Formats: sequence, structure tokens, C-alpha cells
Amino acid sequence: MRTSLEELRMLVAVEQHGSLTGAAQELGVSQQAVSQRMRALERRWGLPLFARSARGTGLTDHGALIAGWAAAVLAQADGLESSVAALRADATAHVRIAASLTVAEHLLPGWLVAYGRDPDAAQVELTAINSAVVEERVRAGLDDLGFVETPDPPDGLAALVVARDEVVVVVAPGHPWARRTSVSAAEVARTPLLNREPGSGTRLTLESALAAMLGPGSVAAPAAELSTTAAIRATVLAGGGVAALSERAVRDDVAAGRLVRVRVDGPALVRPLAAVWDPRRRLAPAAARILEIAAAG
Repeated sequence: MRTSLEELRMLVAVEQHGSLTGAAQELGVSQQAVSQRMRALERRWGLPLFARSARGTGLTDHGALIAGWAAAVLAQADGLESSVAALRADATAHVRIAASLTVAEHLLPGWLVAYGRDPDAAQVELTAINSAVVEERVRAGLDDLGFVETPDPPDGLAALVVARDEVVVVVAPGHPWARRTSVSAAEVARTPLLNREPGSGTRLTLESALAAMLGPGSVAAPAAELSTTAAIRATVLAGGGVAALSERAVRDDVAAGRLVRVRVDGPALVRPLAAVWDPRRRLAPAAARILEIAAAG
């Protein structure tokens, strides 16, 4: 039978206090328990460890020598526990995520709530930016995990599709298109739209699809470039023009009649929403768990 750390702590406590009673009080156990474990050590090691006298129970020379060795072992064990705790805290202190606006606003909140139910969940640092910048940040090691909405897989990154999204054309109820059953892809292409900045996955999805149908150079310059989906949505609600946005972003507005979804002739603009990470770096446990939650839907 191997000697346990608990037994070594008892031996050291007896040496420090000079009695079984003092050791028992320090360790929060009964004096009988300490006495039984110490007698078991003597039998196991075949050495007299304790000298009993009228003043109580102290250690023999052998006992004192072994107690010194035991104290060194306990110090190493305590150091190991502290080092592992520090390593665990460092590994799980935070996880850095970059996400496109569609994912950050409509999908990540639910995923992070699910992740946060774990009492050991790491703090999440979220950066919401366009898909092109997400890819750049992940490649540069600035973020552990990214989420993008581009139609094509990013170069040099591992990717996993976690959801799909449709880009839809919307207008205010007073816009002429609101009364039409559909518009052609050519009409959309030659209409200056309210758009996100270059690098936006939503913009790239629409422009790539129109260019594939109508040819390069067929898409008109934007009427305005706005940096957030919310700004574009607000401008369309105010009657400021036409926009192509994530169906998730305008679902409630369309259902309430605040916006009108315009059917565009041709195939639906469905795009993948993908998690991306650098395959050269091992995913941190927290990032891997968030990826698992996202992939599960």
C-alpha cells in the first residue's frame, strides 16, 4: 500500500505541534484518527516514528527525519496544484471571437448563453466586424475563433458551416417595388443600393451572385455605404432606398409590415455561415466548446 499525502500531512503536523492532539486540531480530524494512521505508517515502514512520554507523543529521530522529507514532498505537491490551477486559469480566462454582424447579432447570443451555463466558462471577448476583417484577424492570431458569412471558403483557414442564411431585398411599404410581384436581377443590379462597406459578406454574396448572372461590371455603385446592418435597416424604414440584408435581420420588420420583401427573379441568395480558425494553432478548450455548440445548432 502506498503512502498518501494525507498521511504525510498528519506526520508533518505531529512534528510541528509535538502532539497528536495539536495535529488533529489543525487537520480537523479526531485524535484517534491521527493515532491510527500514524501506527499504520510505523507498521508499513518498519521503523519507530513516535516516542511516547508523559508530555505526550513526539517523533523519534527517524520520525523527525522522515517528517522533513515529507514536508518537502508536500511542498512539491502543493506547488503542482498551484501550477495546474494557474495553467487552467490562463487557458480559460478568456476566449477571443470575431464574428460578422449577422452572426454576432442573430446567432452568437444564443450560443453564448448556452456556453455560459457551464460554471467554468471562460470570459468571451467578442469583436463584431465584417467577414473580410474576421478572416484577417484569425490568420493573424488576434482571435481564437471567427464566424463569417462569405459565399466561398476562406483561404488558409479551417472552416465548418454552422448555419445558412438568405440575403433578401427589402424596401419600405411606400416604395414602388413594394407593389410589384417581383423584380429582375438586372433591375437590382442597376439600382444603387444602400450597402455595407467592401468586405461585408452580405454585400459580397449579392454582388457575386449578380455578377455570375449578368457578367462583370453589371452592378451599380452603392447609393450609400453604411457600416452596420442597423443603420441600413433604419434608412430603408425611413424610405431612403433599397437594400439587400440578411433575412434574419429583417424577419420581424417584414412580419409586422414595416418592410416589404421583394422577390427577385432567379435563384435564392442562400449563403453559408461558417466558423473559421487557424489550423496551425490548437483550438483552446473554450473556443472548441463554442464551436461545438454552434455546430449543433
